[in-house]
Amino acid sequence: MAEHARALIKHNNLDHIIEVICAKIEDIPHSQIGPESIDIMVSEPLGTYLLNERMLETYVIARDKFLKKDGMMFPKSAHLCLVPFEDKEIYEEQCGKVEFWSTQNFHGFDMSCLYEKALDEKLSQPILDTYDPSKK
Repeated sequence: MAEHARALIKHNNLDHIIEVICAKIEDIPHSQIGPESIDIMVSEPLGTYLLNERMLETYVIARDKFLKKDGMMFPKSAHLCLVPFEDKEIYEEQCGKVEFWSTQNFHGFDMSCLYEKALDEKLSQPILDTYDPSKK
């Protein structure tokens, strides 16, 4: 993406104004970009449900590390809307995915002490799917 952005910038004669840096924000030293030296930050910081993948955290780190006090961020806000629901089939499917950890004799090895931890981990992960409203 950085390569395409550079091509667009050069093609539009903006390469003397805009610099594209292809790197993780945590890896960019202050010697390359000074503190509070960026006017505008454009990013796609939205991980799953805004929080998963820790992309939002990285965006905030970049803001605090490099953005000028009057700088702009795009996007500058996001909205998360949740609706609680229960689906027994999904729950049972997720439980089944960690059933291995309830094994008490896996080649003579009892794995069951890790079942609850595996289940907690599995049930704490977001499930991305579509919902058919006509489904009863």
